Amino acid sequence: MTSLLDEVFTVLVFPGFIFSVVMAFWFEYLERKITARVQKRVGPLITGPRGLLQPFIDVVKLLFKEEIVPKGTDIFAFRIAPVLAVTIPVFGMCFIPIISWKTPLSFQADFLLVFLLLALSLLNVALTGYSVLSPYTSMGVGRLLVQYSMYEGIFLLSLISAMIQTQTISFEGLLRYQSIKGPLILYQPISFVCALLALLAKLEKRPFDLPHAKQEIVAGWETELSGRGLAFIRLYTDLSMVWGISLLVIVFLGGPLGPGFNSLMPVAGFTWFAIKALGLTILLTVISASTGRIRVYGLADIFWERLYPLLLVQLLISYFLRWL
Repeated sequence: MTSLLDEVFTVLVFPGFIFSVVMAFWFEYLERKITARVQKRVGPLITGPRGLLQPFIDVVKLLFKEEIVPKGTDIFAFRIAPVLAVTIPVFGMCFIPIISWKTPLSFQADFLLVFLLLALSLLNVALTGYSVLSPYTSMGVGRLLVQYSMYEGIFLLSLISAMIQTQTISFEGLLRYQSIKGPLILYQPISFVCALLALLAKLEKRPFDLPHAKQEIVAGWETELSGRGLAFIRLYTDLSMVWGISLLVIVFLGGPLGPGFNSLMPVAGFTWFAIKALGLTILLTVISASTGRIRVYGLADIFWERLYPLLLVQLLISYFLRWL
């Protein structure tokens, strides 16, 4: 019974749904404030202390707004895809060890589960766009699939590089290795930089926001969304940012590991994880806010011509590091 309650608490509260949603709103607030500062604007200011509640209020407003469904829409896919999209990053967060070595849902190959969830997240987004017969959504999904073919391999190879060096397929194994050898970013800076750029592309942040470029295709695959559907997709985007940053923190930065972790495990673990995640959020936001959109051939130049060769070198280095 205790084990069952722990698992339910993990899924519904921490680090599952409630914690993930709160972090999603917090990360969006940080993103909007930092972007505003970089671009000499103000950002959220009125709702809540210094605009802190603005992301939450925006989602609540969308939930109660009228939802317009275009003619010829596949209603079932149009309704279910945004809901399923939200569940994937929340489910992924349930396996992220934030305050200890593992979570109640952890198992021996939980790191491999990430590969499946990453593929499913794109499937839901594509289903959302293709459920509507609109040229803008079709073009947006087409751009998304082209971008996916370039960044997803980079992101997965970066994670595989960590698996090769640590010889483990579990998050707990990754943390145990880093507790002895130090953070993997010290050994794999190339993988970290490649994963960072791939995460920007996955989140469709500048300079990789081609799938929903407002100046070109209105809002891309999100064009026909409104009301509840748009609220769920916005929440999905923020949750994906939380999940992606958490993955990089665990894989390359040691997650909750830091001074005092063994003696003050819950408090120290959460503190170190939060500091690392905050730093990574600021870094991603500054990069996104200070760059302009690139074209498709520029995307291919970055990922295919530059990052893939660098990652192959990193994979060879990781293979030799496993024997040290």
